[in-house]
Amino acid sequence: MGKIDNVFSERNFLWGSGTAAYQCEGGWDADKKGTGEWDYFNHNSALNVNSQDGDDASDFFHRYKEDIDLMAEGNQNTYRFSISWARVVPNGTGEVNQGGIDYYNDMINYCLEKNIEPNVTLFHYDLPLELAKQGGWLNRNITDAFNEYAQVCFEAFGDRVKLWSTINEPRYYSYCTNMVGNYPPNRHQDVQSYFQYQYNLMLASAKAITSFRKMNIDGMIGIVHDNGNVELDPDTENKEEIFKIADFFYNRMILVPALEGKLPDELEEMKEKFKFMIFHEDGDKELFEKGKGDYLGLNLYNRQYVKHWESGETEVFHNNKGAQSKSKEGIRLEGLFESSFDKNVKRNQWGREVNPRIMYTALIEIKERYSDPLIMITENGHGIYETPDKDDYVIDNERIETFEQFLKYMLQAKEAGVNVKGYYHWSTMDLYSWINGYEKRYGLVRVDFENDFKRTPKKSYYWFKDYIEHYNEEINNN
Repeated sequence: MGKIDNVFSERNFLWGSGTAAYQCEGGWDADKKGTGEWDYFNHNSALNVNSQDGDDASDFFHRYKEDIDLMAEGNQNTYRFSISWARVVPNGTGEVNQGGIDYYNDMINYCLEKNIEPNVTLFHYDLPLELAKQGGWLNRNITDAFNEYAQVCFEAFGDRVKLWSTINEPRYYSYCTNMVGNYPPNRHQDVQSYFQYQYNLMLASAKAITSFRKMNIDGMIGIVHDNGNVELDPDTENKEEIFKIADFFYNRMILVPALEGKLPDELEEMKEKFKFMIFHEDGDKELFEKGKGDYLGLNLYNRQYVKHWESGETEVFHNNKGAQSKSKEGIRLEGLFESSFDKNVKRNQWGREVNPRIMYTALIEIKERYSDPLIMITENGHGIYETPDKDDYVIDNERIETFEQFLKYMLQAKEAGVNVKGYYHWSTMDLYSWINGYEKRYGLVRVDFENDFKRTPKKSYYWFKDYIEHYNEEINNN
């Protein structure tokens, strides 16, 4: 039996939490780390949308042992984190930084010492600046640079890391970068770049997965997609057509390559509808065939609730100001479709639906449409404003109530036959929110950013600890 089999056979279920390098590590220039695109973006006052940065973040770089100890004490048996590309390969290509390799080796080893299964994401939004200067993900050459970087990581960590994902949320990353314009380099409503990004990201993933297999790494590798399951407003006209168009916009350029090893059958049709081109080369078809993943990571918060286009020019709706804004998250694509707003569904203070039922419907839909893949819920959580008591303790009942409902629907889907193997709560501790800075809190553990990054487990931390314990007892008793 290979070591990857032991990941699942020795554990009833993978229960953990997750972070991303830029959002939690800090140490932005420590040990010869290269400059990242977000470093440049946030150090430039004309570009930074929240006047805060991730230079120190949650100081995980220096405090990882404390955080991993808390995971272990909280009954978590796995930790999902990303590697900073610029910490390992400072310029994106070429020279490897041994300081970065040593840091991640130490952190991975400590996870294993505490019986925490590391689950590594190679790219979570933080592109090395030198590659960004060359066009970033619009430059096809980046797919080879990513493959080289992936090979460095496989070689350095593959003897111990058994769970890998290539890229976090290629669709949503492209959306924020090219449609919303709140991630660098801040393009707005650029449909051409939106789809070309996704193509290049998936091509890079396919190349890295092929390398993973050629190197005979004992493990599993896949990609992480932000849940985009489409539901139609009952008043939608031409329902079948609108569903097909919206599903392509939110899902198909990721799920079809990831799970079927090809491009969507409807790609040519959708090029006409959305008016975009894909720059590609001969041989890409074979690369996608070889780059099918072993599993799908699903980051699940909400659905995409849409209807037919009624009127108005293309416009993206996004709330980057939280309680200071009444904006609701959505989009209008002229001549195609637009978001609908369900008055019966609660929204958080950033205008996003909070609808735990979607956990069940999304998992069932993927099982039925994509040949029952192995799935891990790689992100799920609830962002809120928080006020601690005098002892720095947070009673986050709202998070717990939402958390419990999401888990209920996940386990219902599992009972219905969905091959879901793990759940990662977002996030391990409070961290830097890409657009909302440090006010928007997701963590199971409070971080006092004004007091030496003091850690204090929240009520939700203890709730999750008890939930995992009761789940494991029930499984063992049966």
